[in-house]
Amino acid sequence: MNKFANFIPPKFMNMKKSTLALLALFFLMPVISFAQDEVIESDINAENPQKVKILDLSNKQLTKIPPEIGRFVNVEKLYLRNNQIVSLPIEISKLVKLKELYLNNNQIQRFPIEICKLITLEKLELSRNKMEYVSTSIAKLTRLKKLDLSNNKIDELPAEMAGLVNLTELNFSTNTIKAIFPGFENCRSLKVLNAGGNRIEILPAEVGALTNLTSLSVNQNRISVLPNEIGNLANLQTLNVEKNLIRKIPNSIGNLVQLKVVDLDENQLKSLPEEMINLVALKELYLGTNPWAIFPDNLKPLLEKMLYGQSDLVKKLVTTPKP
Repeated sequence: MNKFANFIPPKFMNMKKSTLALLALFFLMPVISFAQDEVIESDINAENPQKVKILDLSNKQLTKIPPEIGRFVNVEKLYLRNNQIVSLPIEISKLVKLKELYLNNNQIQRFPIEICKLITLEKLELSRNKMEYVSTSIAKLTRLKKLDLSNNKIDELPAEMAGLVNLTELNFSTNTIKAIFPGFENCRSLKVLNAGGNRIEILPAEVGALTNLTSLSVNQNRISVLPNEIGNLANLQTLNVEKNLIRKIPNSIGNLVQLKVVDLDENQLKSLPEEMINLVALKELYLGTNPWAIFPDNLKPLLEKMLYGQSDLVKKLVTTPKP
């Protein structure tokens, strides 16, 4: 018990050894807890970089990351948001325990292939940069669970991204991408897919293989047909297809009984399938400005519950009795 003596007040020293041991553990707990806390640092010149688990260099007007970044060999989360960074130093590849890297809102033009050596990465955020392409080397990041490439200038995604089979969230919205990368259906762990704000013309039938999806956004594209296979997405809760060229909603949408939010605004729709009556979980339905002509009678009770905020045309078609 001598090794615990320094942690125990003198008035407790005459107690039984068993009781004393419990007290020793009690007094040690704060020390142990403190040792397990994550060390957070915001200075690239920190005295003990090897102890740092979280390094936050956001909002520092940085134009480049100094090579000293390589000293933080145990860092697990690296925040570099809201700077003027153009590229990354090769020394960043020394961060072999890095799990999360945040590079949002910088000036990166070339995809930083230096990070492709960080095979422990699970989250990578590169939104709001100026990238025009994604390196095929991204396939090395096989542990990635979240990837955000939104708000760049990317016009094509490499087929090698199909190897990122552990992805649960993928966001490449607001780019100039014309097609979803080949083999995307292999990313079957995906729960959130955001491809909005691009130039996609075809939503491939293979999307039906992503049966873990809970949210699918392909809004603001040039899609004219929703594939029948969309009805295979049994876990889907949010479907956003607004601002496309869609003329018909497939009957299979009735299979999506988990759907809570559906946005159909600004398409070329004239009616809805009767099968939508099966969407018993539906909370929000945005019909918006479509050239609506008629709604099935069996849907009118459902639509009446969701008339708030709908267009005058929709309200008229729903509430006007049949002649």
